[in-house]
Amino acid sequence: MIKEFPGYNNVNIDYEDLKTIVKTEEPTWKNALSIMKGIYLIVDKSNGKQYVGSAYGEEKLWSRWVEYIKTGHGNNVGLNELVNEKGLKHVKQFKFSILEIAGINIDEEFIKKRETFWKEVLLSREFGYNKN
Repeated sequence: MIKEFPGYNNVNIDYEDLKTIVKTEEPTWKNALSIMKGIYLIVDKSNGKQYVGSAYGEEKLWSRWVEYIKTGHGNNVGLNELVNEKGLKHVKQFKFSILEIAGINIDEEFIKKRETFWKEVLLSREFGYNKN
């Protein structure tokens, strides 16, 4: 059973649980993720590789994470390569968390700069799935 949204600082969720949340549109999760921009982290539990992404479009974090459930890769180059190589079933190894949230009035450029910051901190270009 999926628990209510635990707060932005406590999100640490496996792919399968996120898939259930998305499919059922669990209201506490959908409401919380739809209103907040931010920087998120995906970790591949099979090898520890990381992907840092950002969300600032319509429905913010919710729409980004829904895209991962739909496609397995969210249209990201490195994750797309992984899915093509290992198959869609590999995304079951993904774990999602939120690194940083930003209010609705924060502009897209600031979010992109913070995403770059986290990619540098976590070395996700050198040792992970970020390609840009």
